Amino acid sequence: MRNYNPITKMKKLSYSVLFIIWGLITLLTSCENRDHILGTLSPYISIQDLRAVHKGNDVEITPESVSEAEWTTGVVISDAQSGNVPEGMMIVQQLQRGNRLHGIALKVGDLAAAYRMGDSIRINIGGKTLRRETFLYIDGLRTSDLEMVGNVGSVRTRQVSASAINQRPHEYEGTLAQIGGGELVPMPVEGDSFVGAKKMLNGADTLVIRTLPTANYAALPVPRNMNVKGILLGDTDGLMAVWPFAEAHIEDTSDPIIPGDLGDMPLVFTGYCPDPEGTDTNYEYIQLMANADINFAEIPFAVVTTNNAGANQPNAGAAPGAGWSTGGARTLKFNLTEGSVKKGEFFYVGGHQKRISGANSTTLGELNWVRAIPYATTGGDGLGDANANILANSGNASGMALFVGTNINEASVPLDVVMFGGTGTATIIDSVANLGYRIPNNDHYQRFHPESLAPQPFFSMGSNQYRIPHFVPTNVGFFIKLGGVFNATTRKWEVARSYYAERLSKQAPASILSTGTGVTQQVD
Repeated sequence: MRNYNPITKMKKLSYSVLFIIWGLITLLTSCENRDHILGTLSPYISIQDLRAVHKGNDVEITPESVSEAEWTTGVVISDAQSGNVPEGMMIVQQLQRGNRLHGIALKVGDLAAAYRMGDSIRINIGGKTLRRETFLYIDGLRTSDLEMVGNVGSVRTRQVSASAINQRPHEYEGTLAQIGGGELVPMPVEGDSFVGAKKMLNGADTLVIRTLPTANYAALPVPRNMNVKGILLGDTDGLMAVWPFAEAHIEDTSDPIIPGDLGDMPLVFTGYCPDPEGTDTNYEYIQLMANADINFAEIPFAVVTTNNAGANQPNAGAAPGAGWSTGGARTLKFNLTEGSVKKGEFFYVGGHQKRISGANSTTLGELNWVRAIPYATTGGDGLGDANANILANSGNASGMALFVGTNINEASVPLDVVMFGGTGTATIIDSVANLGYRIPNNDHYQRFHPESLAPQPFFSMGSNQYRIPHFVPTNVGFFIKLGGVFNATTRKWEVARSYYAERLSKQAPASILSTGTGVTQQVD
């Protein structure tokens, strides 16, 4: 005889209720088009289509303006009890087929306190007005215009960069988002709190963190660097603002104090795979070598890649707006904050597939991977949008830079840089505006011209012209070894790095990356 388990029964019931709620939401939000069989229009309109009705001025929602629709739906993402919601507003977002997420504010006055995050509601829009002050909202709603459907429990949050938000503000406004790798400007001083508007740089783009005096986190000290979660709404000066609503939504990511005895070039680049056989998506990787014992939990570093292909330019022919910290499609960051490496040891960062040359090739999982991410779908660590190719195979120069600490800005000077690719400069440097990819003093680049002593802080400026060529044929699998001789005592290159293209078969052993011709040597 089967035992009766009331807990299992309750779980099944809960799952059934949630399934019904989600099914109803999907049904309501998917009924946006004409029913061709019945010849009738749906009574529901998506938030995306409703937002499109507003063209700049106030718009009364009439049957004609919304194709006879009377309702829209959404999930509440604001929390009135947090004390950090625009006065009289409730924010809802709507997930549609294809993972499309859109949101809008509702002006409901004191009624906002009656709803919780995750509440699924339907909204009568007939006769209401679409208005925009700094953000778009529906005005004229009454208690009878809102109907509860249920509560979905978990609310969808998407991770996004300031670059993406500023490029497509109407897509992101009114939705819940997580933004990583922010730098507060100006730099906070002791005693600063969140109350008011704090500007945050994320790559080359600026967002506002908006906090009311009533917010439950308002008195928190403001960190230099942070990840932040909150609702995105239009703000003054054409910027977008993040409205957090809990202390847990403010994560201090400021770097620890870096030891003064770290020394020059504690880590160096020794190889890279920009073109594995087959797709590059999440298979590209970089090899580095340690010139000292490093515990990354105590001393964090960051590797930043840049891809300056034509499709990766925010503006045709434009140099990077914030150098290595530009973000978007131009630069992508790997934070090295866990694990460790011994002096003389090779280690790796790159795509999470950890294969020697694309799909179905030798696994590299047993090597020392300090950071691996699915960069094609998640983007970088607080810098860089999702990109299928982070190291170019042709065209304009691409490359990689190493930084101590995980927070970088336009003025940050890397510890090491390797550049490879074409000689075009339109997307690389702007000598007039003083924009470009900053370089360190290493075996191929100098921050001051060796003869004239004139400053040359950027790649492709003055004598800083060294670049490794692209290799052909493409799509066959090359690992580029950066053979040189490094003295770990003097922390200088005794023999400058050259390059050797190691052709990789699918069955090539992992040891080929760190042995044989072209491997960097360390001496004391």
